[in-house]
Amino acid sequence: MSGAGVKASIPSSVRKVIQNIKEITGNHSDEDIYAMLKECSMDPNETAQKLLLQVWSRKLE
Repeated sequence: MSGAGVKASIPSSVRKVIQNIKEITGNHSDEDIYAMLKECSMDPNETAQKLLLQVWSRKLE
């Protein structure tokens, strides 16, 4: 999900949200979580749900 090796500049105000989502979803990078947050209009619930679905999709493959 990360774009071509370019690290996103993550605002400090979002880092706590990212850490909370990481506790729920597991092995996603901060950059991946932040990118998904932006896709989900900064909605942490939708972000966590989509990231969890990615994990389950990979396990089913």
